Amino acid sequence: MLRHILVTCLACLSARASQVQFSVNDDLFAFPQYDVIYSESYIPFEVAAKRIQRQSRRKQSAIELGDDSPDLSPHLNNGDFANGHEDGQESEYAVLQKHGRPYFCTIPVDKPPTSNQAEEKLSEADQQKELARAEHKGRELLQGMEGNQCLFYTTGWWTYSFCYKAQVRQFHALSPSAAGGRVWPPQEDPTTPSYVLGKFDSNQAQDSSSESSITDVTELQSKAETNYLVQRLHGGTICALTGMDRQVEVQFHCNPQLTDRIGWIKETATCSYLMVIYTPRLCSDVAFLPPKETKANSIVCQEMLTDDGVQAWESRKSEDASWKMIDQETSKAVLIGDIEVGAMKHVGKDGKKIERGTVVLTQEEKAEIIVMQKDGKVSSMSKADLKKLDLDPEDIDMFRKELEKLAGDKDWKIEKLEDVNGQVQLRGIVSVDDDDDNATAPDEKSDSDAEGVGSEEEYKEEI
Repeated sequence: MLRHILVTCLACLSARASQVQFSVNDDLFAFPQYDVIYSESYIPFEVAAKRIQRQSRRKQSAIELGDDSPDLSPHLNNGDFANGHEDGQESEYAVLQKHGRPYFCTIPVDKPPTSNQAEEKLSEADQQKELARAEHKGRELLQGMEGNQCLFYTTGWWTYSFCYKAQVRQFHALSPSAAGGRVWPPQEDPTTPSYVLGKFDSNQAQDSSSESSITDVTELQSKAETNYLVQRLHGGTICALTGMDRQVEVQFHCNPQLTDRIGWIKETATCSYLMVIYTPRLCSDVAFLPPKETKANSIVCQEMLTDDGVQAWESRKSEDASWKMIDQETSKAVLIGDIEVGAMKHVGKDGKKIERGTVVLTQEEKAEIIVMQKDGKVSSMSKADLKKLDLDPEDIDMFRKELEKLAGDKDWKIEKLEDVNGQVQLRGIVSVDDDDDNATAPDEKSDSDAEGVGSEEEYKEEI
């Protein structure tokens, strides 16, 4: 019985769907007319059965009375809301199976337009009259662009400018550094050729009060249920390929979210261009507003349960909610290369520590120990030797005191380093473990002076 009702309801659904007005802007695959929503609540089996039986009786009564368009408004009692929709929208019922479980679905009904609504559609003459009114109003709205700054658009090498009642130009803009740090408006590069893509008639531009000065170049066009204004400008720079003037078609589209700006420009044919300008000015007239987005009708489905199945349903929902919480708490691992950040697989746990780096000297670098402490004994060069190396003994003494505070009981040393560029530096090195056993005291001569290596570089100062 329920399967028979399901087939009948789906047939009605298809018939109703065909009565909705089609728009070329609709994507039938990405945005279907009906959207099935599975509710998080359930419906008792007895309540669903009563509603389906009531629906069946109403349809049978309508057939017996010969009414092809029965009133589907339910006559409910016992606290039932209107066909499962609190907003009073008429609906039909159907039952479907999902994963072996029955679901009670409430399908909204789209009524066909009444005769009065059909008469509201404008006649062809009225439509032409409305378009003429919109075109005149649109030209008035665009007049506000005349005193404003020109619009600019940069793509790749070229920059384009649009000046209302003037012209459309193409040029190469100077870089900010070449323009003295000036970023806006773009400055034309005088060393690169520029082109005029189209311009207003200068004779008409002088007579701005004349209605024909703009009417001759501005017209209204409609495409995909959208109205916009078009200006076709001629008289541009001679094209070397065609031998004719460059020309450009400028389209003005309503966009309430933006200020006046050039959306894009492209060359549709050799030396013939199309420029699209988005402006909120045209949005003041309803004729230029974009078509409203059509929302899908929601088919709400609830699982049908008997009294014995309610407890199992609640347990299943509770378990699903727990798994969702776990999934939310478990963040996706961040991988850099093939290493998972924060996983502590390589370091961070007991026995897995990052080894401190060592200061590695290249063969070209020359390091000489100035002062060092080893096993609690401090040895250093004499003041005379320091002066021979162009080192100030007072600076060395201050450096030594800072390094002693930093090192504590650990061994340390101060080296004079000359890098590959000939720059002299003082470097303080503190030993973490007794890795500096092979270091040579400042007053000992050895070929290994340049091999004094510590495990951590703690202080560095340029002379």
